[in-house]
Amino acid sequence: MNDLPSLRHVVRTFLILTIVGGMGTGGMVGHAQPAVQFETRVSHDSVAIGERFMVTLVATHEPETEVSFPAPDAGSALFGDLEVLRRTDVSRGERVDSTTYTVTTFVLDSVRVPALPVQVIAGRDTTIRTAPARTVPVVSVVGPDAKAIHGVAPPASFPRPWWTWALLGLVVAGLIAGLTYLWWRRRGKGKTVSMRGRSTDDQTPYEAATTWIRQLEESYDLSDPDAVKPFYVELSNALRVYLAQELGVASFERTTREVVEVLRQRPDVPSKAVTRVQAVLQLADLAKFAGIRPTDDDHEKALREARAALDAIEAALRSGRSGKAARDDEASPHSPGPDVVDGVASAA
Repeated sequence: MNDLPSLRHVVRTFLILTIVGGMGTGGMVGHAQPAVQFETRVSHDSVAIGERFMVTLVATHEPETEVSFPAPDAGSALFGDLEVLRRTDVSRGERVDSTTYTVTTFVLDSVRVPALPVQVIAGRDTTIRTAPARTVPVVSVVGPDAKAIHGVAPPASFPRPWWTWALLGLVVAGLIAGLTYLWWRRRGKGKTVSMRGRSTDDQTPYEAATTWIRQLEESYDLSDPDAVKPFYVELSNALRVYLAQELGVASFERTTREVVEVLRQRPDVPSKAVTRVQAVLQLADLAKFAGIRPTDDDHEKALREARAALDAIEAALRSGRSGKAARDDEASPHSPGPDVVDGVASAA
């Protein structure tokens, strides 16, 4: 690394000698060199690493003398540690010529503006002269108290604005309130209908079931989608409660298919009534578990089929009770006739 400046000096000297030796047809260098004064001006007293600054070469000469400054692309062989970014056009006057180089550097401590070669042409004589060198201090961009390179600092923390948290709290509170209202509405409707649908002590299972269905029809607004599922839950419960109380069928422990199979095996239950019970329970299952949205016609048909099923089963049960009572009356012994009484009396 220490040999690099020496190498540059050798190369620069070689280039200067080459230029001198290859001067066109101007012949030999004159014995008396033209009177030319050179000045090297620097725009900054000191520069930072990578900072741009200007180096100006000024040549003062006789009117018949011309000068030619180095090209900006000559590279480090002439400019050393300076990196030339551009050069202004040469300003020519009768006695003063000048040009300015915009340069930068990345060396430490100081940078040397080398003695740059300038071609001087006076008549048929051509010579190479050099502008004076300059040294410019290079200041450090690191503070005086810095000991070493610091690591990457963690991200700076900035407090979140309070209105963000307030808005988030309002959104969460609104969601909770909405869900609570929906839950209360569904639960309240179900409880109200269930309480009104319970039979009292003076009602038969048939009367309780028909009353329950009538209250369902009056209480639920089936145009509200949220009311459809609770409605079919209660309608299904009304039929299942009746079947459990009147026929002894474990309807709440069985599926719809199992309930229908049990009813088909009962001779006291008409087949048409079984078909109607099956239609109502299956539609209720679709609304409860499959998310099906029955139409208004389906609602009316479900109520109509439920009432018809209850009426048919109740009529069949009453008919069976009447026939059994008649058969029991025929099979019972007659009361003692007058002859027996008379006989007993006579014997007495």
